[in-house]
Amino acid sequence: MIKLVKLVLLALILIGITKTESFAGYYTPGTGVHWNMDDLVTNSGGIVTFGGGFYTLNDTVKVRAGDTLFINTNITVKFALNKSLVSSGVLLINPSTGVLFTALDTANKWSGVRIDSSNATIIKKLTIEYGVALRISDCSPLVDSCIFRSMGFATSSFTNAAIVLARTGCTISNCRFLNNYRAAIQSGANVNAWAKIINNFFQGNDLLNLNVPQINLGPSGTDTLRILNNQILRASTNSGGIGFLPIGNVFAVISNNVIKNNRYGLTFSGGNNINVLVSYNQIDSNNTQNDPLLGGSGIAFSGGSATSQQNSRVTGNLIRWNLWGITIQNRSKPNIGNLTNADTSDNGKNVFFKNNNASTPFIDLYNNSVDTIYAQGNSWGSTNPDTIAARIFDIADNPALGPVIYNPVITNIQTISSGIPNVFILRQNYPNPFNPVTKIEFELPVDAKVTIKIFDLTGREVSSLLNESRAAGFYSVNFNASSLSSGVYFYRITAEGISQKFDVTKKMMVIK
Repeated sequence: MIKLVKLVLLALILIGITKTESFAGYYTPGTGVHWNMDDLVTNSGGIVTFGGGFYTLNDTVKVRAGDTLFINTNITVKFALNKSLVSSGVLLINPSTGVLFTALDTANKWSGVRIDSSNATIIKKLTIEYGVALRISDCSPLVDSCIFRSMGFATSSFTNAAIVLARTGCTISNCRFLNNYRAAIQSGANVNAWAKIINNFFQGNDLLNLNVPQINLGPSGTDTLRILNNQILRASTNSGGIGFLPIGNVFAVISNNVIKNNRYGLTFSGGNNINVLVSYNQIDSNNTQNDPLLGGSGIAFSGGSATSQQNSRVTGNLIRWNLWGITIQNRSKPNIGNLTNADTSDNGKNVFFKNNNASTPFIDLYNNSVDTIYAQGNSWGSTNPDTIAARIFDIADNPALGPVIYNPVITNIQTISSGIPNVFILRQNYPNPFNPVTKIEFELPVDAKVTIKIFDLTGREVSSLLNESRAAGFYSVNFNASSLSSGVYFYRITAEGISQKFDVTKKMMVIK
């Protein structure tokens, strides 16, 4: 008999971010000033300087409560070793094109940015690199259209991520997390965070190849955490997609994400403290470590007890080409489709397709628990009852395990919204006409190399929005035309897929 070994998830450090810290540096006066970087140069006594085309923070700067630091121009700020920008006031970053925060010496990391008790903070179009982290605590700011890369310590026992959350309902949207040393976003195992993580792109994180997921979270408290419309793509061999290991309650909605080419897709460890809806995600090819005894589940559930079982619902997902489809450990007891109750949000609608490993080939659902698991209303890639039964590991394979109730099944995949488009589509931008931002949406039925470029009436290229490989799915890209004049422009998408090339151009209008 083959024994399924429990997926190991690196425990989250019990972290809290205190509200005070001591440093020599420079404090803004706390008198309600509204300053930019030039004002810091004037008033900081040499701690902030300008020269060589960039600003330098030679020591830590703290924006006190009541004060505002704003950056609305395209500048570069370099930080000395172990120095940081701390704000208990308001930090407003929103340039026309972009601001860069980087290290004075990229071999010597700076400490990062810390936002504490500042709900009015808005950070947009910031690229932040070669630092430790953006830390957000006790407030709910907006972080939008930013790039986080090469963040975190290369050699340290200190657990951190590109963004560290504590007691926050912040919104993190339209950002890119690339090649960071550990997780991209993290909260503490015992520290509430109910963030909204929406429409972001994750790839190449966990450069240290640790046993951590790219999104590594603890409890949400009484509020609901949302992870929506993100792409969570290949990281290091040992890195997973999304993981929860909370000490406290989790209320979460995880929907419409592409989670692909990680060590595993999602993992949830706990009992009735976990309340999650996992719906309409593409959970695809999470098999990079390729050891079924250590991972490779599309979704892994573990923990719980006879009196404490998860409130997890799994519906409408495409779960394909992982080592395992869904694995269930201990007494976690997720709901993968229950047609016997009045609730229609748990009616299955999942599509399982060719999840496979060498130890137990083609197992879409492994019930390694004593509980009865409901998995009704799903598609198993076959209409043959024997074939479907063979793809489920339960009491029929080991009398010590519980049964899986999988009938009735859906026999037509076409009746299920699997999250994968049928054809290439480029939609008309919206709004149109617009000033200055519009949204361009497209659909890919297969993995493809995608480019989106903007042209004026003469055919001159004025902007390049995208040039990278994307998995099959639905996508939305924002275009900011603030640097362009009023007039008619064209946007063109080219997608080079497996067996075809898609090339479409549409017209849009900027009115100022």
